[in-house]
Amino acid sequence: MYKAIVIRLLPKDEVPTKSQAKLFWQNIGTARWTWNWGLAFQKKSYSEFEEILSVYELKREFTEVRNSEKFNWLQEVSHHVEANALIDLDRAYKNFFRRLRAGKKGGMPKFKSKGKCTPSFCTRSEKVKVDEQDRIYLEKIGWIRFKAKENLTGVKFCNARVKFENGKWLLKCAVEALPEKSEIILRDVNMGIDVGVKSLAVVSCGGRKRVFKNINRSHKMRRLTKQLKHHQRILSRKKKGSKNYLKEKYRVQDLYGRIKRRRHEYTRQTASKIVSMKPKVIVLEDLNIQGMMKNRHLARAVAEQNLYLLRTLIERKAASSGIEIKFAGRFYPSSKTCSNCGHVKKDLKLSERIYKCPECGEIIDRDFNAALNLERLA
Repeated sequence: MYKAIVIRLLPKDEVPTKSQAKLFWQNIGTARWTWNWGLAFQKKSYSEFEEILSVYELKREFTEVRNSEKFNWLQEVSHHVEANALIDLDRAYKNFFRRLRAGKKGGMPKFKSKGKCTPSFCTRSEKVKVDEQDRIYLEKIGWIRFKAKENLTGVKFCNARVKFENGKWLLKCAVEALPEKSEIILRDVNMGIDVGVKSLAVVSCGGRKRVFKNINRSHKMRRLTKQLKHHQRILSRKKKGSKNYLKEKYRVQDLYGRIKRRRHEYTRQTASKIVSMKPKVIVLEDLNIQGMMKNRHLARAVAEQNLYLLRTLIERKAASSGIEIKFAGRFYPSSKTCSNCGHVKKDLKLSERIYKCPECGEIIDRDFNAALNLERLA
């Protein structure tokens, strides 16, 4: 099993030396140049011969370029950086053709510009190692101080990638993690979870209701969103490429990062609290998230809720605890069905937040009614 982690290179009270910063940006620039070279070569190949080269053929062509005297500066960084840029390009083409076969539009690989793409590069995972002085070694860069939540002494790294996000240097990678063997005694109850926009999740566990609120409606998140809009307006008035433009751009990126981290952390906490109730079975809805995103009135609210991330985390945490996961059918009318008598109210509108059954007279919260119906499907 592998576990994804994020390592903060150069803690907050430190800054990279001129030599370290130069090496970081040199690797980033080389990776971007290699991607653009590979994309230009693929387009030329397709225009002349109507074929796209495989990643192995592309690497063979790039080796000749790398060994030429004109581009000898490419040898100053690790060959792994350039090889992974071509692998990323090949993966982008495969995803593009997969979308075309599925009848979808867009997704054609594009050239990367210096100011718009995310600065990143891959480093050789086999060379990454950690010492006892809280330093991490990267190939052709050297030892760098880092900060991480996990104990990384003696672990094996996989798919290591350095990124510059929100003014911070991050190493995103996967490490080998042994499965946790813990004996958890589960309760003899089932659980139904109804997710939505008004509340992140309404849970019925053994008939008891628990509501997890929408964090995007909290005071702190509204304040951060207001600040983001304010700085976006300021950024739109700055001259592109100027120092003040870059300063304001980093402020906007920092606010984006803070909002994203708050949402993700709340989603993780919600998933942990749900699994900590220890039911035997958890029943979830098989929602069509892509279809919901096509509704222009709800798309933004659905995207901010991180519904797919919540589902993934619940599945992962439930599997480690021995809890069975079941999914209701995509067209199962959980909200329209009365949890008391089973009558299906076909004309239920989205604006009706209280469910009133015309058969038995049951009056109940709409989301809790759906959660009860999902619980009984177990």
